[in-house]
Amino acid sequence: MHGHSHVQSTRFGARALIAIGVAAALIAACQPAPATPVAQPPSQPEVRPTQPPAQPQIPADTSGIPAPFNDPNARPRVALVRELSSGSFFERYLAGAQAQARELGIELLVSSAEGDQAKLVANLETAIAQRVDAIIIDHGRGDVVRPTVQKALEAGIKVVTFDVQINLPEVPEIEQDDLLIGLLAARQLAIDSGGAGEVVYVNVNGFAPLDKRDRSWQDIKWRYPDLKEVARIGRVSANTAADTQTQFEAVIKSNPEARLVLAMYDEFAKGAVRAIEQAGLSDKYRVYSVDITNDDIQMMIKPGSPWKATVATDSYAVGRLSVRAAAALIAGEKVERYLLVQPVVITQEFLRANNVQDMDSLIKAMPALGESPLVWPSWMIEVVKRNGGQPPVFAESGMAGAAAPAAAPDPAALAAVKVPEPFANKDKRPRVALVRELSSGSFFERYLAGAQAQARELGIELLVSSAEGDQAKLVANLETAIAQRVDAIIIDHGRGDVVRPTVQKALEAGIKVVTFDVQINLPEVPEIEQDDLLIGLLAARQLAIDSGGAGEVVYVNVNGFAPLDKRDRSWQDIKWRYPDLKEVARIGRVSANTAADTQTQFEAVIKSNPEARLVLAMYDEFAKGAVRAIEQAGLSDKYRVYSVDITNDDIQMMIKPGSPWKATVATDSYAVGRLSVRAAAALIAGEKVERYLLVQPVVITQEFLRANNVQDMDSLIKAMPALGESPLVQFDWMRKLAAENR
Repeated sequence: MHGHSHVQSTRFGARALIAIGVAAALIAACQPAPATPVAQPPSQPEVRPTQPPAQPQIPADTSGIPAPFNDPNARPRVALVRELSSGSFFERYLAGAQAQARELGIELLVSSAEGDQAKLVANLETAIAQRVDAIIIDHGRGDVVRPTVQKALEAGIKVVTFDVQINLPEVPEIEQDDLLIGLLAARQLAIDSGGAGEVVYVNVNGFAPLDKRDRSWQDIKWRYPDLKEVARIGRVSANTAADTQTQFEAVIKSNPEARLVLAMYDEFAKGAVRAIEQAGLSDKYRVYSVDITNDDIQMMIKPGSPWKATVATDSYAVGRLSVRAAAALIAGEKVERYLLVQPVVITQEFLRANNVQDMDSLIKAMPALGESPLVWPSWMIEVVKRNGGQPPVFAESGMAGAAAPAAAPDPAALAAVKVPEPFANKDKRPRVALVRELSSGSFFERYLAGAQAQARELGIELLVSSAEGDQAKLVANLETAIAQRVDAIIIDHGRGDVVRPTVQKALEAGIKVVTFDVQINLPEVPEIEQDDLLIGLLAARQLAIDSGGAGEVVYVNVNGFAPLDKRDRSWQDIKWRYPDLKEVARIGRVSANTAADTQTQFEAVIKSNPEARLVLAMYDEFAKGAVRAIEQAGLSDKYRVYSVDITNDDIQMMIKPGSPWKATVATDSYAVGRLSVRAAAALIAGEKVERYLLVQPVVITQEFLRANNVQDMDSLIKAMPALGESPLVQFDWMRKLAAENR
C-alpha cells in the first residue's frame, strides 16, 4: 500500500488530494509458553477457505479446459485498470497479476490513473471500447466507477474489483479482509500492553479499507477500556510518511505519556517510527501497523526499532488472485461475490528469529503469506502446467501461520526441573475453588472435565460449585470459597459488576483469582476468553461470504452476558460491511432450557418471516433450538444456520443428512477448562500470567466434518489439531507434575 513518485507516494494519497479539490471527498496473540520456540509464527485465526466446485457454463475440450482457454494461440484479453501504480505494494501487486496472466495465457492490458478518478473512468471506457473479455479494477471510489462498471456488464464484459466496493452481485470484490486486519492489529497492541496505556492512533476516514480498520479499533477500545486514545493524527498526501512524521513530532511533545502507537497503514507507521527514532525514544514506544513491504521489514528488524508487529497479506498473491477471478468469470465459472484474502500477524520477534530480510524470505518462513487457495478450479491448474508454470502450493493447514505443537518434553531435562514450593509436597495439595455460574449443557460439562483432568495432573484439589444462573448464589459461593481459605478461585462465567466486590475481597485475603468469560477489569486478575470479538466476526463473516452478502437473517442472541455482547458487536460490524444482509428478526433467551425455548421462539419466526433463510446463532444452544424448529417444519433445505461453539451433540446435528447447520466457530471447552486450572496454578506458584488469555477459535464447516468423517470431539481434534491443547500458560514444572501424576 505504497508509492514513491512525485505525483503519488501512497496508496491513498492522490485520492485524498482529488477529494479536497473536487468534493469533500484497510494472535494470536498468544502468551507464548516458556519452552515455545520464538521462530514460530504468531497464532492466527484458523479460516479454511474452500473453493466451490467448478460450474463451467462454456463448452470445454476433452481435457476439461473451457473453450476460452483451450487454444494457446487465442489469448483472452483482460484490462487491469488501476487507480495507482507507484510504490512497492502496487508494484508487487502488478508483478503477481502479470505472472498469473502469463501462466493462464492471458493478454493483460494495464493502465493507471495515478489517482485521477476522471482518468480512471476514462481508462474503463477505453477497456470497454477495446471489447476486452474482463476488467480488473484495482482501487478507486465505488460511487465514481459504478456507472461505468454497469456499462461494462451490459456489454458482456466481466468485472472484478480489488479494494473497491461496487455492491453489484455480478462483480466479485477482492479485499484483504480489513475488518479482520484491523481487529488483529489492534488486538495485538491490546494483548502486548496488558490492555492498558495511552495510544496514539494514526488513521483517516473516507477510504474503504481504512474505515473498516477503524471500526475494529473502536471495538477494541470498547473491549479494553484501559486503552485510552489520547491523540488521533493522520493525513493522506503526496508524502504520507513525511507528513505523519511531522504530526507525530508534535504528538511526542503534547502527549509525553503516550507510549503505544496504532497505525492502520504502513506509511503512517513509517512516519511515526522515524519521528520516534529521531527523538531518541525507540525504547519507550511500541508501534503496531498494517501492511508489509521490503522497506517495512528493514525498519522492523533494525536494532532497537519500536515497530513491534504488523498485520498483512502479500500483494503479489492478491494480484494473482485478481487475474484468476477474471479468468474464472471468462470461463463461465461461478465465483464467490466476496473474496477475502487471509491476513497474518507478523511480529518483529518472528522476523528476527527467522532472519527475514525481505518479502521473499518472509514468505519462505511464513508460507501462509504465499499463494491464496481461492479460485483454483482444476482446469486452471492444467492450463498453468501447459504454459510452463508450476502448480500452486498452499500453506499446509489452509490457514494463516498457526503455531506448531510444542515438542514433547525431554524426560531427563524434566527430572532436573524444580517444582514450586506450593506443589512440591504431595501430602498438602493446593486447593482451587471452581465457582461456576452455569453447569448444565455439554459445553459446560466438557469445560468441567478439562478442569478436573488438569487439576489431577497438577495435584490440585478442585472444589466445584454452581449457581445455576443465580447471581446471588454465585456471590454466596465465592464467599464460601474465601471462608475456606482456598489458594485460588476460578470464576466460570458471571456478571463482572456483580462479582467484582467479592473478587476484591478475595484478593485482599491473599487468594489468587482467574476468570473465564467474566470481565473484572482488575490488573491482578487474568481473564480467559475464547476471543469473542473474533469469534463473532468469523461466524458472521462466514454467513456473509456463503450468502454472497445478501439475504434476510434471523439473529439469535441476548445482551447482558459478556461473551454474547462481544459477539454482538462483531455482528453489527458485519451488517455495516454487507448492507444487503438484513436482520429481520431477533430472538433469544437464556434459561434453564435454552434450546427448547429458542425452538419455540423460532417456530413463530418461521411463520412471521417466511422469506428469512439465514440464521446466525451466537451460542450453540440457540443453534440447536433453531435447527430443531427448522427440521420439524420440513424446511432444512431452505435454511442455512451459522453458530458459535462445538460439542459432541452439535457435531451429530451438523453431520446429519440434510442438516441446515452449515458452520460454527469454536474453541474446545475441554482445553479452556485445562487452561483455567493452569492459570490458577501459575498464580499460586508465583509465576507471571498475562492479564488477557485469548484462546484461539477455529471455523468448522459441515463440509469439513463430513469430509473427515468427524463423529465427535475426539475425532474433530484429530482432524483439526488447532482445537487441541492451548499453548498458553505452559511451564516445564507443570509438565513434570503431569508426567508424575498421570
